[in-house]
Amino acid sequence: MFTIIRSLSKSSRSGSSHLLTSIRALSTSTHKLVWFRDHALRIQDNEALHTAITETDENGSIQPFYLWQSSAKDATYPNPVNTQTGGTARDVFTATALKSLNQTFHGNLAVGLLDSSPNECQATSIAKELVHICKSSNLNEIFYQRSYNDEVENVIAKELEKNGIDARVFSSYTLLDYENRQVPWEKIVLDDPWRSPLIPYVEYVQDTIEEEGLKPVLDIDDCSLKKASCADIALTCPCDVDELNEKVGITPGNTEWGKSIVKEWPADEISAQKALTNFLDSLEQKEDDDAKKTTHLASLLSPYLARGLISPKQVYSGIKSVVKERDVGSIVRRICWRDYAYAVAKLFPNVVKGEPIRDGYDAVHDGVDLEEEEQQKRLDSWKEGRTGFPLVDSGMRELVATGYMPQKVRLACSTFLVEGLGLPWRAGMQHFAEFLVDYDEVINSNMWQNSACVGLDPYYMGMNYKRRQYWDKEGDYVRKWCPELTSLPDSIDIEVGKTTKTIDCLYEPWACPPEILEKCEIELGVTSRICDERQTRSDYFAKVRMERSKWPATKIDDKKRDFVQLGDIARIGMFTPRAIQLKRIRD
Repeated sequence: MFTIIRSLSKSSRSGSSHLLTSIRALSTSTHKLVWFRDHALRIQDNEALHTAITETDENGSIQPFYLWQSSAKDATYPNPVNTQTGGTARDVFTATALKSLNQTFHGNLAVGLLDSSPNECQATSIAKELVHICKSSNLNEIFYQRSYNDEVENVIAKELEKNGIDARVFSSYTLLDYENRQVPWEKIVLDDPWRSPLIPYVEYVQDTIEEEGLKPVLDIDDCSLKKASCADIALTCPCDVDELNEKVGITPGNTEWGKSIVKEWPADEISAQKALTNFLDSLEQKEDDDAKKTTHLASLLSPYLARGLISPKQVYSGIKSVVKERDVGSIVRRICWRDYAYAVAKLFPNVVKGEPIRDGYDAVHDGVDLEEEEQQKRLDSWKEGRTGFPLVDSGMRELVATGYMPQKVRLACSTFLVEGLGLPWRAGMQHFAEFLVDYDEVINSNMWQNSACVGLDPYYMGMNYKRRQYWDKEGDYVRKWCPELTSLPDSIDIEVGKTTKTIDCLYEPWACPPEILEKCEIELGVTSRICDERQTRSDYFAKVRMERSKWPATKIDDKKRDFVQLGDIARIGMFTPRAIQLKRIRD
């Protein structure tokens, strides 16, 4: 059922009855319900809220509300997150964002806990609750922003329509509106000589924006917002964030791990706009090519985009106001990549559930052949940042401490789990789902599938997890997160026969001479390199090639590329990494 969290006395909490009593006061056509959702927890550039306010007369009011959906109880996912963590990093961020949103509405944001039955998917539970709320209050109009998930949206829309409730639905999770748009997938893929659609799709988004333009960013002033926060009319059930936070960010053993997330990531629209401003300022300051090569240009906008504290349109418009040229530093294209990930999810709706886009690679989903104990040891070491590979360990430690790691480090960590450790890619996808503060099921699943070579674009995902990155030229990133390596020299030259070889001690400590390792107290296998990743990588790709060699000829085109069925559009030979291409192996 729908339970309201109230910041008044404990005795005043009587579940859904308060919701019904309060909402019944809004039983005229001049009062409107606005449903805030996880991907649009903002006031500005919120078309649903803006429209509701615009269409409400001076005698009416807006009732904002939110349904809290535990990330551990979604029956549509085969592997729900581990509830032993007391929630996820995004749960903590969302709870904090709701506190800010409630303050904006002067304590008039109603927050309900959605408790799905064990055999019921959340879409059905949500639809039933929306109908229950509207019917009980004699309201027949609700405003909200749709999600990318057509299956979920269709369930909700059909239930509302069946019950005579007018759903005013808007779309803002991407730059382009895909609800009434036919994406020319076949042309996008075939026009690219590599048959890899990522870059061509980004070009398509940019071309479309230049041709059609974007809707203007919608601003809501304080005066208009008062219409949405009239305490004498609106629901008088403010969100008790303190009580909500008791459910997330705290383990069963009362360890308050969520505090670090709250400290690192202030979750409000002002902070989101500040992050955008800081990023835009950094673009103007980093015009020097040398600076670009030594600095990691991270926007730190991803948590705000994931939970909708800022819209893609706001980010794109801001970037375009600073970066005039179309492709300078690929900055403009970065925000377009989001559109691509969501477009892929629409074409392959089950990718977020871990269903691979490229079928036929079933054997690789379990990783290389390892003893169960060894597999668990490697997985635990990866999660805790104890693999002995400095870049990977730095990223994984940063993830646990802050809920974040730079995108390029994510690619390195995901590639390493699959290739370097030979572990199941879904285990990594699940771990990121729990610990990423900016977790987005679409982007996360897209990255992990490509890391495992079962996605649409494996070509772009590979990342050298042993090579020093251009943005960590001085080694500050690794030294910050792997302090046990700080005593290592940055690099040394050693004689190999008649040549001199430079060893990057910080990024490849196992390549250092024994006397240096001993002096710096680096013990191989303990503080350095849990396994020989070269052998594991060889085993992994051998397993992939062996499985692929058993395919019928109809699954591979004349260029040795995998055939991929693009929804119901076309069946096309897509780019396939050379590492998994091989002539058919004879028995």
